[in-house]
Amino acid sequence: MNLIQNLLRVSPEADERRLLQAAAQLVLGFTGLAIVTFVCFQLSVGVVRTGFAFVILISLVSLLGSFTVSCFLSIAAVACLDYFFAPPLFQFGNYVQDDVERIVAFLTTSLVVTALTAKLKRAASALRENRTRWEKAERMAHFGWWERDFTSKHVSLSDEVSRIFGMRPVDLPDWHRRWLDLIHPDDRAKAAEAAIAALNPGGPQYDVEYRVVRADGTVRMVRSQGDVTWDRSGKPLRQFGVLHDITELRQTERDLRVSEARFRTFVDQATDAFFLLDDRSIVLDVNQQACDALGYGRAELIGKHRRDFDAGLDDAAISELKKNLARGAPVTFETVHRRKDGSTFPVEVRVGQFEQGGRRFMCVVRDITERKRTEEALKRSAAYLAEAQRLSHTGTSVFNAHGSLYWSEECYRIWELDVRCGLPDGRRVLERVHPEDRDRVREQIRKDLRQKRERALEFRIVGRDGAIKFIETNSYPLFSAQGDIIEVVATHVDVTERRRAQEQVEKLQQLESDLAHMQRLGIMGELTASLAHEILHPIATARNNARAGMRLLDADPRNIGEVREALACVVRDADHARDIVGRIRDHIRKSHPRKETFDFNEAVSEVIAMVRNTIERNSVLARTSLMEEKAIVCGDRVQLQQVTLNLILNAVEAMASVTEGVRELVVSTEPGEAGGTLVCVRDWGPGIQPDEMERVFEPFYTTKISGIGIGLSICRSIVDAHGGRLWAEACFRGAAFKFTLPPASESSAARGVGEVHVEVLAARTADSQV
Repeated sequence: MNLIQNLLRVSPEADERRLLQAAAQLVLGFTGLAIVTFVCFQLSVGVVRTGFAFVILISLVSLLGSFTVSCFLSIAAVACLDYFFAPPLFQFGNYVQDDVERIVAFLTTSLVVTALTAKLKRAASALRENRTRWEKAERMAHFGWWERDFTSKHVSLSDEVSRIFGMRPVDLPDWHRRWLDLIHPDDRAKAAEAAIAALNPGGPQYDVEYRVVRADGTVRMVRSQGDVTWDRSGKPLRQFGVLHDITELRQTERDLRVSEARFRTFVDQATDAFFLLDDRSIVLDVNQQACDALGYGRAELIGKHRRDFDAGLDDAAISELKKNLARGAPVTFETVHRRKDGSTFPVEVRVGQFEQGGRRFMCVVRDITERKRTEEALKRSAAYLAEAQRLSHTGTSVFNAHGSLYWSEECYRIWELDVRCGLPDGRRVLERVHPEDRDRVREQIRKDLRQKRERALEFRIVGRDGAIKFIETNSYPLFSAQGDIIEVVATHVDVTERRRAQEQVEKLQQLESDLAHMQRLGIMGELTASLAHEILHPIATARNNARAGMRLLDADPRNIGEVREALACVVRDADHARDIVGRIRDHIRKSHPRKETFDFNEAVSEVIAMVRNTIERNSVLARTSLMEEKAIVCGDRVQLQQVTLNLILNAVEAMASVTEGVRELVVSTEPGEAGGTLVCVRDWGPGIQPDEMERVFEPFYTTKISGIGIGLSICRSIVDAHGGRLWAEACFRGAAFKFTLPPASESSAARGVGEVHVEVLAARTADSQV
């Protein structure tokens, strides 16, 4: 039963193997008992000698492993002794006292010998298993042992040590020489000195790291440690040690150090400040941006309490934030930080919690000074826009397929709807439309939406008191990445007074009205062309980045870091467009131009980054060749970047018709005359005809089907205003547009950026008003 239970603990294969082994042992044992019984009976051998032969047989059979089978054989042997050798023969039952004692002695001896044999076999098996496990552990841990006998000059190595050294197990009297030959030449002296020092009484323990060069040329890093056994006279008898292959460990340590250095570099180069706090709000670590933002050194900040630089949160607020963090989600809030000099600035803080030897808080801090200023600007702009709409009787609305999304206050006033009732639906709006115009308006809107086009529509509405108003609407659809309309933006202008005035003077002043209308169209077209051309590129870039962000959100898995980067680019481009509008507004008001000294090489790199999507979409190979030293200029950075951007996009568009060869774009800067800077935008497109070299800079002259011919004219005006010069050159293939910028000291004396061009437009506007 014990045999069966033991066999049940092992695998089915082992179970089958043990059953076969036990069966073989049983068959062999009974066969041997039969043979010994037959021989001894024929030779008339007595109980004692036969029992001794049985003991030898059972001992040999016990080596096969099963103690239970050996016990069965012992009992069977007792039966044989009683039946064949103890009188009376051939029957069981023995009443001779001596024979009984002999049989009992045999049985006892047999069982003891069987138990000892089985125990010895189990011990040997366990020893083999332990040795196998030890060798396996050595291979897994790359850990082996070695021993030197200084009396016999005998060296013993484990298999793993031999494997580490890249050689077969050895027993060499000259091991020390062989050992030194296997060590890297640069490490031999260190290893030999450590070995000699360990053999000096009272010397240091043998512990050294060195490199092993195998026969195949591979190099392994090992650490060897050993203890020396001494005799009474202080003479070394033997030295036993262990050898550990630490190649992967040292490589991991090196990789970890490199990774830590790389991570520290990334963190220090981040534009946001990083603070690592413990549970008591004590600073444990910071990055360089945190030091720069607060005006402290890193050593000064580490150890400070959060309240030493946080002027916006008290302990109660911090306690509440910790409760929110305990729920497991990051927390974002706004506060105020105080610099070393006492000045303060607003920040946005995002806090995450984790465990690392205690509770830790990682705080990512962003300076939102500019954002706050922008918000105040947007609030003022919204107020200005509302006042402008009230003065011009122009309202704005936004709607989609589900209904209205936004109505301005002026829009409510024009349609005479109550703002307190919320956004009006389509039914309420159509109820206000004059019955004679209602079907026409409904059908026109449906048609424009089907054709996905802009529309201009004029119709009548009926007010609360029954008065009729004339409304002029202009709508502009916004499309998704798939080309579907997602929203429609519309303007509503109350043109009642204008219609009435037109009706009154239509016949008397038809010619004068047409002339004035044409003049207004020309002036507005010129102004619109200027403004549209200036802000078209940043808007297009922002749209591309927004679409890229939408694609990243649809990706699986989502890369939130890249989405955040795309949105940041949208904000950057929107700010860029806002700056352009601000520049034009300043020029119209004849305010002072915005001058700054900057590196034009950096400005060029920013422009290349802005149009990277457009360049790649048109399969253009773009490269830069920028001068090694900084190209310092003084002027309006946005305007000069706009010049570069316009030239680059013109070059990309010019190469759209190239079907053979490489579409290549090169933007270069080099020292110009008198310390200035020469900028060149070179394309491999169809080129420019010689008679068009100067005409391309004339206003409204264009060779493009969809062009308006204002871009290069504006570019030349901007460059001229900076005291430079813009021209075109023909190349063997393609064209090159070059412009020069004077040194910062000279360009500071140049006229306002774009001032000449805008003054001409303003003068024309004034003439038309007169």
